[in-house]
Amino acid sequence: MYHLVRKVHLFSSVIILAFLGMYFISGYIMVHRPWFANVSPPPTTRKAALQGVAELSTEPLAAAAQEQLRLPGLIQFPQKQPPGMTRFWVNHPGTMVRVDIPDGSSEVLVTTQRTGWVGVLIMLHKVRGYGGSFLFDAVALFSDIAGVSMILFAFTGVYLWWKRVRNHRWGLLCLAVSGAYVLGMMSYFSFAR
Repeated sequence: MYHLVRKVHLFSSVIILAFLGMYFISGYIMVHRPWFANVSPPPTTRKAALQGVAELSTEPLAAAAQEQLRLPGLIQFPQKQPPGMTRFWVNHPGTMVRVDIPDGSSEVLVTTQRTGWVGVLIMLHKVRGYGGSFLFDAVALFSDIAGVSMILFAFTGVYLWWKRVRNHRWGLLCLAVSGAYVLGMMSYFSFAR
């Protein structure tokens, strides 16, 4: 059993290392975005007309617009819609497209920003869930595998420590303090206003 747990601990650490490496690189670019600002060309804007969308609500409107404008990628909405219009983004690796549709109008404004490799890495950092292109789904799957690996890494590490060390006092103290910290932070963010 000990050798099996050791192998699980080792392989989960390799998966976590790859995930953290990707997250570090994309996070570093996000933190130091001005250093990479000149990599992308300026955005382009065009007008287009949509057919049969006058009575659609926000999500069906975005889906119809994406299909009619032939925009591949994942639709994302802002947290708050601007007054008098529907706005959404269609994110595709290397490209971000903002679509603005005034209320009651079939004419839309399409702003396309080519982001290059910088945008691809930032987009990898922000992927949420499945349902996009193959790349989005692959990154989401990798994130799920990395999350499971982190849990396995933690539990197998505790198991290996428990089996190897005779005096568990300091380790138990560390586990208690870190567990209390996690519970405290979760409580704070759950109930703080």
